[in-house]
This record gives sequence, structure tokens and C-alpha cells, in this order.
Amino acid sequence: MEDLPEYRVARLERDFPVPGDPSFWSTIPALTIHHYLWLDNGYSPHVEVRLCYSARNLYVHFDVFEARIRVRFAQFQDPVYKDSCVEMFIDPFPEKRLGYINVETNAAGAALMAIGPGRSRRTPIPQAELEGFEVVSSVKGPISGYHGAEFWTLAYKLPLALFEKHYGSKIMPGHVARANFYKCGDETEVPHFGAWSLVRTPQPDFHRPEFFGRLVFQ
Repeated sequence: MEDLPEYRVARLERDFPVPGDPSFWSTIPALTIHHYLWLDNGYSPHVEVRLCYSARNLYVHFDVFEARIRVRFAQFQDPVYKDSCVEMFIDPFPEKRLGYINVETNAAGAALMAIGPGRSRRTPIPQAELEGFEVVSSVKGPISGYHGAEFWTLAYKLPLALFEKHYGSKIMPGHVARANFYKCGDETEVPHFGAWSLVRTPQPDFHRPEFFGRLVFQ
């Protein structure tokens, strides 16, 4: 197996509102979703993901170079992966062997979140545990087709208290988490499955933590 990718998560001295100033995000290095897997249809939109964190929050910013999209779902815990979707699967404390959290958001910001050790053992995260979670997208409302630009952006603030609740520990500088980032659209105009860290399975399956890359909290 090739070496797993690594990304260094920048530390902030203070919190800020999402989506944040574009000039700020331009100073944060990007990881790219560039492994398009399982479907040989030539569709591979370029996606850049930037992360940083403060004492209280993890900030995630996506730039998705995709002109035609599909958005049907609007409610929390809807099956947003069927829409034009970006995803972060993160195990903040892999040494605890408690599983990982999947954060899936369609282009309009509707989110699906669960925790567990694998695909078949997921527990939905209730909205009551997400106080402070905030997501902002450049796309508004349902759409099917051209959304008016050649790319769309999405950013969210995920409270680190969620990790503390489920894993019993705090993210500290120098800590190493495991994660993967995905771009998908199961029922879009051109279905696709993109990943940051290569997933070596014969069939589509993002729920494979053994292929997660490394996140180093600076």
C-alpha cells in the first residue's frame, strides 16, 4: 500500500464566523480530492479542502469546481450523498478505537452525520449535540443543472465539544487524527466518487477507515 497522505491543520488564536474571509482561506494550504474511483466516466471535478482549528472549533472549507449540480435534500440527516455532496470522515482519536464521524453536506449545506466503527454500525448524531455547528454554502435551494457559476464553495464550523463528548478527550497541538475527504453524487447527472486518500476496494465504499490519511494538528 502506498504511503497514506498527511495534512497539517493550522492552529488559530481565535474563533471566526464561517465562511470566513476568502483572503484568509487563501493563506491556508489545500488538500485535493483527486482519486476518482470505481466509475470510468471521465467525470472528476477538482476539489480543494482547507482546514484549521481553534481551542473550540474545527473549520473546514471546500472549493468545488463543478458547474452543474443537483440538490434535492434540505433537512438534517437526509440522504445528501445522493445530491452533489462533499464529505469528511474523521476519527479524531484513532488510538481509542471508538470509530469515526461522517460529516456529509450537499451543495446547499444540508448535513448528514453519524458515528460508528464501520458502514453497518452507524449511530446518527442528534441535532441536540451540535450546538455551535454552522454551515454556509454559495448554493441556495433546490437545483438541477447549472447553478450560475463554474464552482461552488461550502464551509462549516464543527465544535470540538462533539469530539470530547464521544471520545472523552480534547484535541491538543501535535495530536494526529485520521480522516478522508470525499466528493460524490450518487444520483446526479454524472455519478462520481472522489477521495483524498486512495480507497483500494473493488466496489464503492467510503466507510473504510484503514485508508484514512493523517491529520496533524499544529
